[in-house]
Amino acid sequence: MAQLLTFFFFLLVTVAESVRGAGAGVGLVPPVPIGKRYIVGAADGWRVPPQENKDMYIKWASTIQFFVEDSIEFMYKNDSVGKVNKYAYYHCNWTALAPTPPVKDGSSLFLLDAPGFAYFASADVKHCKKGQRLMLNVKARSAPVPSTDISSPPSPASPAIAPGPAPGEPVMDSGTAALASSHGRAFMLVVSGTTLALMGTIRA
Repeated sequence: MAQLLTFFFFLLVTVAESVRGAGAGVGLVPPVPIGKRYIVGAADGWRVPPQENKDMYIKWASTIQFFVEDSIEFMYKNDSVGKVNKYAYYHCNWTALAPTPPVKDGSSLFLLDAPGFAYFASADVKHCKKGQRLMLNVKARSAPVPSTDISSPPSPASPAIAPGPAPGEPVMDSGTAALASSHGRAFMLVVSGTTLALMGTIRA
């Protein structure tokens, strides 16, 4: 009887260690940036547009749909850029209380943090009047809309989908989940088999 109990305890410890090892590889999901990052003007960068293509930044912005939490980066040399208000954008007038002072370090990153129009321009009035200015229509980032279709309820045989993890919680991938599940079934089989064996011994 003592030998059976010892064997039973040994099996429990072995299976428990295996299950714990299966979960050891589970890590936290790295944070994923919400928005996208764009280089203004793409390969052309931030510069005075050529005379034949004065509206190059209008064309560039028209090809992209901008959302809150996106960011734009200006890449330039011997120039400047700053966020301005609507009046300063249309009149190339930095004295119109621009929201931010111009920067001249060759690379400037701006976060689009609110819906609506955002305006940017070179602090050089001549450059601005030649088309070195940018206007973006930033849209709010809408949350996913849950389905309201109740005409065809799900079949009882359909597998239930577990809710997603909260931010910061560890996430188990499908391979690890399957491994942990198989170890759990093995554990239950060992416990059931050993329990039946013990019951047989006690009755004998």
